[in-house]
This record gives sequence, C-alpha cells and structure tokens, in this order.
Amino acid sequence: MRWFDPRYDYVNEFIIEWNKKVKKLKWTGIIIALAMIAVGICCGIFPMETFSVIQTLAAAALMIEGVCGIIGYAAATSYFKDPMQIVSGILNILLGIFLIFMPAAVTVSTLVFLLGFLLLFHGAERLAVAGRLKFYRLMDTGFMTFGGVLDLILAVVFLILPLFSALVLNYIIAAYLIVNGIILLIEAISMKTLDPHQF
Repeated sequence: MRWFDPRYDYVNEFIIEWNKKVKKLKWTGIIIALAMIAVGICCGIFPMETFSVIQTLAAAALMIEGVCGIIGYAAATSYFKDPMQIVSGILNILLGIFLIFMPAAVTVSTLVFLLGFLLLFHGAERLAVAGRLKFYRLMDTGFMTFGGVLDLILAVVFLILPLFSALVLNYIIAAYLIVNGIILLIEAISMKTLDPHQF
C-alpha cells in the first residue's frame, strides 16, 4: 500500500476500477448471497439430523467468502485496500477447514471462540470500508454499516457467553448466514456504475 498523496485523485481511481468490475461483482455477490441464504435456511430447518451436511455446506460457504475477501483485497485500489480483508478472509478459510475436518464434539466447543474472533475482524473490516466509502460519498453504506455492527454484537455474544452460544450454534450460524446473505444480496443488487462527474 502506498502512502497517502493529497495531490492524487483516489476517488477517480476508485470510480474507474469500480466501473470496470461492477457487473462481475454484482453477479458474484448475488450468487454468493443466495448460497449463504440457502445454507442458512438448511441450518435452521435441520439442526441435528443433518449436522454433518450442514457442517460441510457452512464450511464451503465460509471458505468461499474467505477467498472472495482475499480477492477483494487484491482487486481494491491502493488507498481502499484494507488489511482486515486479508485477516477476515484467512479466518474464514481456516474456519471452513476447521468445520470440515474436526469431529462434532470438538467443533462445537472450539468453533464458538473462532467464530467470535472471525466476526470481530469481519465487523471491524466492514465498518472501516463503509467509513471510507461514506467519507468520499461514493455510495450508500447503510447496509454495510448495519452488517458490521451486527457482526460486532454477535462476536461479543460468542466471546462472553460461549456455553450458551455452543448450545444454539446451529441456529446462530443459520441466522448469521441468512442475515448476512440478505445484506450481501441487497448490496449486490444496488451495485451500479458510478458517474465520475457526480463527485
């Protein structure tokens, strides 16, 4: 990441890069959001009977989100790169791998703390990106901010009440995937090209 240069037009750089990728980002976001919602609904409907299937599907969704976070970091313009995207992406991938290979008894007890830290980083990263986008008035960041705050609240619940969180883990994962899937879907649908003359 290069140092801030007050003479350089970071907003225009962001707009040019955004407009190049917006269509692909929109469809990718919609597909991932729908997959997250579907997996979340499965987690809520079949909490015990299909734990291994849900565990695998949730792991896949988390790993996909992690890869997308790392790709998002790599694709971002220099001033809008946020190292929290890398941390969040790596944690998502590790959590997905952890979900696949660990036995259910170990997974439930340890997963609560891992999810707590994942949500903490993810919420902080969302709020940071939303703050930058809002500062430059590039787009409406209400849903992104809401998602970040929701992640932080859920992280606190996981870290402060681990036993309660472990008891209702399937439902918490279901709620997380559904709510974040809806937020991502709204963000993806509202993506559009930016007019450089508006800024």
